[in-house]
Amino acid sequence: MKSIKRAGASLIAMLMAFLMYMPEVFSQEEVYEDFRVVGYYFEGFEDPIEENVQFERLTHIIYAFLIPNEDGSLIGVQYPQKLEKIVKMGHDKGVNVILGVGGWSYKDIPLDPTFEKMASSDDTREKFVENVIEYVDRYDLDGVDMDWEYPDRGQSAQNYEKLIISMSDKLRARGKTLTAAVPGSPFPDKGLEAAEAISDNTLQRFDWINIMAYDADNGPGHSPYEFTENSIAYWTRRGIESERRVIGVPFYARPSWKLYRDLIAEDNTNAFRDSSSSGGVSSYYNGIYTIREKTRLALNRTSGVMIWEINMDTLDEHSLHKVINDTIAQRRDTGDSKDSIYLRIDGREIEFGGDGMGTPFVDGNSRTLMPVRKALEEMGISVKYDKSNRVVKAQKGELYVDMPIGEKYIVKMEKDERGHVVKRSTVNMDTVAVVKDGRTYVPARYIFETFGYSIGWHDGSRTVIITN
Repeated sequence: MKSIKRAGASLIAMLMAFLMYMPEVFSQEEVYEDFRVVGYYFEGFEDPIEENVQFERLTHIIYAFLIPNEDGSLIGVQYPQKLEKIVKMGHDKGVNVILGVGGWSYKDIPLDPTFEKMASSDDTREKFVENVIEYVDRYDLDGVDMDWEYPDRGQSAQNYEKLIISMSDKLRARGKTLTAAVPGSPFPDKGLEAAEAISDNTLQRFDWINIMAYDADNGPGHSPYEFTENSIAYWTRRGIESERRVIGVPFYARPSWKLYRDLIAEDNTNAFRDSSSSGGVSSYYNGIYTIREKTRLALNRTSGVMIWEINMDTLDEHSLHKVINDTIAQRRDTGDSKDSIYLRIDGREIEFGGDGMGTPFVDGNSRTLMPVRKALEEMGISVKYDKSNRVVKAQKGELYVDMPIGEKYIVKMEKDERGHVVKRSTVNMDTVAVVKDGRTYVPARYIFETFGYSIGWHDGSRTVIITN
């Protein structure tokens, strides 16, 4: 697992591409039923399992890590008593426990050369598979997560394929699961060398893949929304169906390597942003609003969310486990759907629906219309409605905007301190403001751009992005 566990190791640098794709169509009801929340448990943490592992908010735990040797033997988990406790408590609470095999490094030494040597021989490869299966049987585990980072093209990839086929055959005979940790992608139509090396035959053997959509760089590009959406798009193009895609989210920051729980301990308002700075060190991470948006993306286009790492979370109202579960419950139990539209302004999510002020929708011209008062007042824009003339009147500073209901234009005016118009212009639109169910709705793009804001669209989560 590419994560904090390999501090000091060199990382793959990725360029970000803000591209979109059209998703496949599948039943959202099916997703709710089988939606996974998969959490990696790294045994190096000393926190009490009973207190720190939020079993009730997980469907699967991956216990990390079992380590291979070149000769096919294993370096057992460091704390077998922890593994036994995780399995017992997990099974008692209906959580499947999977054995993570590999990881980036062991004692700060990359494991890729060990995997390469072990997998290069039929004898050592089969010995390794038999030893892993014996471990699964001994500890009553529910499957294996392969985390070889990473096979190369050519013979290495062929050996990986043979390894996975053998492991898959033996696990399936026991009714067990086989998954894999795979890299994210900065582009929707092209993967990194490590991803391209994995053959289609290999991919078909996994029950699902855990997409590591983080560590894209050592700064702001660590794990932004766009990288996550592009990663899903790439693996979709590779033929991985929605029910076999699980998207990863980080509970830690780059380049500080601070845990989310430590960032919140420093300042609990850090929960509501994606970056902070302390002692001259910057931290870029995923706060509550981004985790919520990524969970909606996962609900729309995958079958689950994967967490690295579950001990890194808080146990209070700022818990990211809680955010993930609350977002799933909102989709499942309310009128929220995969067609709902959301709004983020300078990173903050603006919530609609619970206050009777209306919810955003897409009109017949494929334009997003927002409830006028809440959306604009959140930006510090005052709003009035001239009912007799059916005109929305908005103002911020010296800028005044009139938007007639049912008309395809906006009147933009600048006034002096005496209220005299000193500049006037008309902005043409391809849609109109409307009154619906007693609420006034305005075209989001036109009104916000008129006031000088930038507007974007995250297709996978159906979120309007407003930045100042």
